[in-house]
Amino acid sequence: MLIPIRLKNCPRTFYMQFDLGSPYSLLYKNKTDAIQTKYPGSIPEAVHEGKIENFLFKAGKTPVAAKQIVLKQFDSTSIDWNKKNQVEIIGTIGADLIDGKVAIIDYPACRLSIADSIPPELAQQISMSDFMYTHGRVLLPAKIKGKKTILYFDTGSSMFELLTSKETCNQLAAPGAELKQYKVASWGKLLTANTLASNESMELANTIIPIRSSSYIEGVSNAQVEQMLKMGIGGMTGNKIFLGHILILDTKNKKFGLKAFKQ
Repeated sequence: MLIPIRLKNCPRTFYMQFDLGSPYSLLYKNKTDAIQTKYPGSIPEAVHEGKIENFLFKAGKTPVAAKQIVLKQFDSTSIDWNKKNQVEIIGTIGADLIDGKVAIIDYPACRLSIADSIPPELAQQISMSDFMYTHGRVLLPAKIKGKKTILYFDTGSSMFELLTSKETCNQLAAPGAELKQYKVASWGKLLTANTLASNESMELANTIIPIRSSSYIEGVSNAQVEQMLKMGIGGMTGNKIFLGHILILDTKNKKFGLKAFKQ
């Protein structure tokens, strides 16, 4: 999920990834250095304890004033100014954007809205359920194969419907499902994703959603997986499972809801 970003005194549109897997927003230093060199004043130069202060920008048409935003060296790439239409991702917008707010993610319309409350016309159409919101993490209660569990919602994990343990993945697999393997990059590390087709479904916010596939990752320590399971977290889900829905996250009241898109 990429949000278009406009900076002061800079004619080019950049992008930031909307990633609820990150509790806070951040800018990539290698990109901001290139922008500051070509367009001085577009990004505050003063950095205090690894953070830029009073960073002003527009997310879509919405003005945003970040009192502080983390600056992190992502890699060594710069910006190719000759390719004006190239998508340049200069940072990540994390959960701090929606803290104390209502986030409405309309997947069919590719639209993200941030509001103080749920619009009345939408509230009348949706039954809201409780979810957990702690330290910038969105944890959604779910039911899979009749068993209650918790799913960590990460909009940065877009390619997976359900990322879980190897054991659960095998339990959800359709009869005769062929194991598909491919490499995925995660913050400089190369991991192996294993995916199996599934005929199962999950229940989220009183809504039944089919699980077309589930996956597990090799390269993650067993201790990490065991700790997740002990906490009652059965896995992680991203954007893919919700592509036919409107998802509402009310972080102030810790309520969430789903509205299926009808063609």
